Amino acid sequence: MLDDVPCDGDTFRFNFRTLHRLGLHLIPYLSYGILNGGMATSYCDVKNNSKFNPELFARSEADFGKLAQFCKGLPKGITPAYINPDGTPGYDFIELKMRSVLRHIQQSRQVTGKPASEYQHAIFQMTSDNTDTKLAARYREYKKSPILKDLIARTGVDVTEPESAVQPLIPAFTPTAAGYPLSFFKDKNGEYYGLPGGHGQNFIVLRDIYKKLLKAGKKFVYLGNVDNIGFTITPVELAVLALSGRQATFDFSFKTPVDVKGGILIRERNGHLTCGDIGRAVSDEFVRKNEDAGIPILFNCATGLFSLEYLVENLDRIIENLPIRLSSQNKDIGQYSQAEQITWEVIGLLDSLIIFAVEKYERFIASKLLMDNMLASDLECCRSYLEENEDTDFVRAVRSVQKGLVWNLREQYGLELKNGRWEPSV
Repeated sequence: MLDDVPCDGDTFRFNFRTLHRLGLHLIPYLSYGILNGGMATSYCDVKNNSKFNPELFARSEADFGKLAQFCKGLPKGITPAYINPDGTPGYDFIELKMRSVLRHIQQSRQVTGKPASEYQHAIFQMTSDNTDTKLAARYREYKKSPILKDLIARTGVDVTEPESAVQPLIPAFTPTAAGYPLSFFKDKNGEYYGLPGGHGQNFIVLRDIYKKLLKAGKKFVYLGNVDNIGFTITPVELAVLALSGRQATFDFSFKTPVDVKGGILIRERNGHLTCGDIGRAVSDEFVRKNEDAGIPILFNCATGLFSLEYLVENLDRIIENLPIRLSSQNKDIGQYSQAEQITWEVIGLLDSLIIFAVEKYERFIASKLLMDNMLASDLECCRSYLEENEDTDFVRAVRSVQKGLVWNLREQYGLELKNGRWEPSV
């Protein structure tokens, strides 16, 4: 495997191609984790989507209402990840992720010659009490999916049965603006409202799965958000983590005008790097002041790659020290506050990590809102607004997202455009 890697004494010199090949050799030791606990409530919430860009939303509201029907009442992961040019819903977020993992397993098997048995436990997930049953039912349908069934047969790996643990729901609270002490929030029907406690709870919810994966021979785990189309296996990152012996790697890119929900890289008073979620750990005003001053902001791409041995050895410490954030929400259901743990604040608890500077439009095509999805998919209802505002940072960012979606569907997921729909190329 290292025959064509230049060696100077005790030093090997890897280029991108040799790192990529090494990463393919490491895929049998990798498990891909999906943070999959949320329903598509905030995603197609009218208040949230209209706040994003009121004029654009007003022009697109009719189409928004039609598309929202494909998402309401469903876990976000099994809603369409994009809209086809002919207006039909695309494949689901998780369906795409499963295809990408299978494609990497296929490439790895071609390089290594290892049997299918070496690639079991390829995917794991955290669901919630809200989503688990519906996800399991959809996964049974995925066994016959046109973008999965042939790859499952060729690789011998059935990714539709992931290792899974269920995140419990916790109650929402009354708005912080109403004053303390807080009480439990009730919706418009007088019912208590339960929500998952943030993706950061994965460290306790998935604790036994992390230990099981390590015992099964896995050395590395990816962890990422279900709604990011750019969250795929990157063999080069896997190779770099293995060669460096670091605890974890994380992807960041420069913040753009469409990045309104998520975390940014910040330095704490003690000099330690961490990730601060906008509106929770970092105020909107702080972000605006830095942007107005022309200070570049690094935006979190919601992707982490961990040394599994380190993670398992430090789970108790991470669980104990990961912050709990209380955030205010104003949605169709009403105003409330929510207690959450944010996954990426784990950065502040590590002391040996790598931050990768990545091309945002390859690694972070995230649909935090349904309007994000509509813009990325270049829907006709959005085009007049974009054309009228072409020479703005917002529209330039949208155009890049659109190109990134097309790149990912072709290169990462192996799809091609046929008669107005993205379908398997092989």
